[in-house]
Amino acid sequence: METSPASASSSIVGKLLEEISWEKARDYRAGGQGRENVLTAEVLVGLDFLPRTHFLGNILRTAHGADNARNTLAGEAEELQMHFLPGDFNLGPDGGRARLVVQPDAIFETPSTYTLVEAKRIRYGSFQPEQLAREYITLMSKAGSAAPALLLLGVAPPVRVKGNGQLEIAEAVSRFLGPVLERVDDPSLPPESELLERITEVFCWISWPELDGCVREAAATYSAGHPSGDASVQRMAAFVQNAIAWHA
Repeated sequence: METSPASASSSIVGKLLEEISWEKARDYRAGGQGRENVLTAEVLVGLDFLPRTHFLGNILRTAHGADNARNTLAGEAEELQMHFLPGDFNLGPDGGRARLVVQPDAIFETPSTYTLVEAKRIRYGSFQPEQLAREYITLMSKAGSAAPALLLLGVAPPVRVKGNGQLEIAEAVSRFLGPVLERVDDPSLPPESELLERITEVFCWISWPELDGCVREAAATYSAGHPSGDASVQRMAAFVQNAIAWHA
């Protein structure tokens, strides 16, 4: 697997602008309202700078699924490296069959964990048929010795899968996992049977209303011990809350 070359700016804002440059600029005339990448960027900017243990850690502890990996990730929130729109991940060996491209919304790395983040917009977000299977395979081939987690941000099962209605996460993955593995043809991946068994220990999720509630709760209980520091935290927490409300 390979990633695309690093861009000139690795900041969240810089990566968002890079993404917009490949799209129709007029789609962002309303400030990107309702656009998945804009919502995700605004929320992750806030969570990147808010006190990690109290805010991001609280969100991760409140999320569902993948209990071991998710709780380890929450415990290492202060050391987390956040990579927004990290670029293309190509599935399959060089010179093999047609390679499959996966574009995660973010990657979280800590000393013990490796997390692929897939975010969905608030209004009618849906997955492409093979999307979760492709992202799962990408994660498992990239995580190495780290505990893998696949965080669905703004999602609660059953999830919408284009052309397949609403599916539980395990079904949305398993229905397409075999065909994707055949096309990837990567012997370094675990066998299909093992991948199927590990779905529940890898996938986790939190809805946008739950995330909003976590931020509100953390803001109500956090104290920096200094009026200016407290005010700064409150402003950043309000920024995240306002972004969720605006994009809804």
